[in-house]
Parts: sequence; structure tokens; C-alpha cells
Amino acid sequence: MFRIEGCNILIRVRIRGLAATALSKLLFDKGYSIVQASDIIRNRFGLKEDYSPADVTVKDSDEDEILVIGFYDKALRVYEDIVNELEYVFKWYSNIGLYSIHIGVVVDKNNSDCIVDLGSTKGVLNNCKHDIGDKIVVSVVKTSLKPREVTRLSYSLRIVGEYVALIHGSSQITFSEHIRDKYRRDYLLTIAVSKLIGTGLGIHFRSSSMYAGEQEILNEIDNLRDKLVKILGEAKSREKAPRELYSGEFIGLIGLTSLAKSRLDSLRNNVVTTIPLHHSFKTIGGVYSELVDLIEKMISSISLNKDLIERSIVEFLYEKLFQNKRIRLIHIKPDGSRFELTPGIIHSIERNNLDLRICLTRTIRSNGLYDGLNIEKKEGDIDFVFLETNNWFISHNYFRKNEWIGSYININTPPEILPDTIKYHDLMVDIVVKPGEKPELVDTESFNKYCSEGIISEKTCKTALDKINEIINNTNKYIYTEFENKQ
Repeated sequence: MFRIEGCNILIRVRIRGLAATALSKLLFDKGYSIVQASDIIRNRFGLKEDYSPADVTVKDSDEDEILVIGFYDKALRVYEDIVNELEYVFKWYSNIGLYSIHIGVVVDKNNSDCIVDLGSTKGVLNNCKHDIGDKIVVSVVKTSLKPREVTRLSYSLRIVGEYVALIHGSSQITFSEHIRDKYRRDYLLTIAVSKLIGTGLGIHFRSSSMYAGEQEILNEIDNLRDKLVKILGEAKSREKAPRELYSGEFIGLIGLTSLAKSRLDSLRNNVVTTIPLHHSFKTIGGVYSELVDLIEKMISSISLNKDLIERSIVEFLYEKLFQNKRIRLIHIKPDGSRFELTPGIIHSIERNNLDLRICLTRTIRSNGLYDGLNIEKKEGDIDFVFLETNNWFISHNYFRKNEWIGSYININTPPEILPDTIKYHDLMVDIVVKPGEKPELVDTESFNKYCSEGIISEKTCKTALDKINEIINNTNKYIYTEFENKQ
């Protein structure tokens, strides 16, 4: 049993998505209760059917992110446990809860929008009816998880329970997208109408209400209404502001680097046969996802040497990269933004046991300046891009008419190498080398900022610093200055 603050509280977690088996293993081993599990997960873990409402939901956000959402303290605990286990991740979470309720202070206006100070952050309230200096009651309808995102506010107040959410300021009745059965919707609609008619309150039925009995739902509506009345009573006193009246739900994203996906592979392999790069191939989808399923079924039926399997996967990638020739380069920053660089053309690939050493060429098509080098960029310049499996850098080496004009070593997590794509998480610090000059470390402010804010995980920051020192002390190993050797 998992305990919080001395209380015997079993935290119930619902897990969905491509990493469901690995995350179920991680959280099951830490004592969490896995509820509303799929048939596959129940069979793999020997779980009994349990349709209890989840305290926390863990699921895919996109191919490189995991979303954690739920009752604040419990979801935060789950989030931290996943982060601590996966280690090499980006972390994005809000310091205020989704649907949290606040007495805020209007500090600025932009046309009909108010900027509202909530204490720990500011939010934007559209169609604002107040003036600067007013103290108002608002709720958070969209949190700012990543830098540059904006916290969005509303006059409507939502109190979240296990089965339903009660809404003050709206009389709408809505349903989770997962409640698809028409008869169940009609049944829940009847309960809502009978209980809330004339109250002016709205209700949202959460997915867990699919499994709840009538009395459970009725009791929760009563409890939430009592809580709402209490909050509205507290809100009448506006002397102390800004302040939080209701914590809402925790919501956070975990950005998965290649190393984090490798850890997920390892966790999954403790439950069911899992090939290296399982989670990477699965995110591609389509034929590659099906191929992974086929290989793993074959391995589970026939005893195969693990080293042979890994070598075969490296050989497969080696051949596919050469066949595709034109390789996408996806660059993920700590602020969550994704950039696709000018594609590279495979120039050479070397194999060293299970590692690949890849050289791409990129022909510069535009003018401007090269990042960090402050050297003029000219159309027709050639960038020789070198990267290696399991190494924390990508080296850009710029040539103009066979002459080396400088190198730019991007510090990043080890690249995720796929048949037609190379993806990596940029750590916002770089090393530049110019002809006749010593290597220079640049952009350290951004790296230090993201590390101090906890967006780049502690383990990632410490490892990156070690790699930076190693590269600076042996720069010649990581740059390439002779054009004729690359032909």
C-alpha cells in the first residue's frame, strides 16, 4: 500500500497508451493500484477486474510525452515517481492546478482581457467585466505547462470528484468522450436532471461514471455541492488576495528522451518480451509498429540470443538509413518547441558493434549567420553533420569551397535513430570552434536556467556537464576540418 502523509491511502492509477505495460510495471512495483486496466494489462500482471475510479490518469500526450493528471497531491507523487525512475527527461508542470479556484487581483487590462495576479503566477481572463485593482473569483481552465504558454481563466467554477465535476456558472450537462453508450448517457442524464434541476449548476460526467451506481453519483453530487457552497462562502471575504480557495487537479508532462524510452523498454522487458527501441519504433506507427509486434511474438515462441537480436536491429537501421538517404532531423527544445532542420543526406555510416556513427551532409540554401559562430552563412556552404549512438552531441562542421570555416557542437541527449529520422532533445548549450581559436562554450545561461527551474531533469544536467568537460578537453575528436577526407 502506498501511503501519503501518514494516512493509509491506496492511490489508484489508470494507465493508457503505448507505454502502458512499462508504466504499469513501474507504478505496480511502487505499490500503486492499477485500475480500469485493459484486458492485456490485466493478463500481463495477473490483475482482477477493478473499475474503481482513478485518482490519477497516466497516458500519452504525443509520441515523445507522457501526461499525468489527477487529484493534486496524488498525481504529483505519481509524476515524481515516474520522473525519478526514467531520469533523463524534460519536465513541464504547472505550479497551480487545473480548475483551481482563486481570489485574484486584476493588475492590467488589454481591451476586454484582464491580466489577473493569482499569487504564484498570472492568468488571462477573456471578456473581463472588471477594472484594474478589482479582486475577483476565477478558476483556471488551462494551465501553462511549458514556457511561453498562457494560463487561461474563467468566471465558471468547477469542483472535481471521482465520478463527476460540478460547475458553478454553467447549467450544461456534458459527458466524457469515453462514455459512448447511448443508454448509459441517457441514464446519467436522468440522474443529473433529477438532482440539479433549478440549481443553476452544470455537471460533467467523468469516464469513471460508466462504472458507478446511482447512489454513488448522487452522494458525490451532494458532497461536491457542499464543498462549492463552502468555497463560495470563503470567497465573500476579499480582504486577503491573491489566494487559492481550491487546489484543483495536478497536470504535468514528461518529455521522453531516447534514454528514457530505453528505460521504458527495459521495464517492459521485465513483463513481456521487448526488443530494443520498442517504444521508439511504436511511436512511428504503421508497418514498423506491426513489425515490432511480429518480432516479439516470434522471440517469445523461439529462444533467440539477445545479442543477435540487437545486432539484427542495428543492421536493419543501417540498411534503412542508406535506402532512405534523405534523413529528417528533429530538434526538441526544453521549452517544448520542435524544429525540423534542413534534412541531411547520408554521406557515410560506420558500425562499431551495436553503435552507429553517422555523417550527413546538408547544403545551405539561405543566407544569414551560423548560430554561435557569428560567421556569415552563404548559399552553397556544406554542413558535415556527425553524430553517434549513445553520445551527447551533434557536430556541425561548415565548409565553403572546401575550406573549413568553423564547427558548432550541439550538446543534446543521445540521438534517437530511426529509419528515416534522427531525433534529439537539445540542452541549449553549445561549443563553437573557429579556425585558429580555442573552443568556446556558449549559451550557458539558457542551460543553467532550465536546469535551475527543473525543466531539464537533475540527472540530465549532471551528465551533460560531464560530457561538456569531456568534449572541451578533447575538441579535436569531435570536429572535422579536412574537406577532402569527407568525399
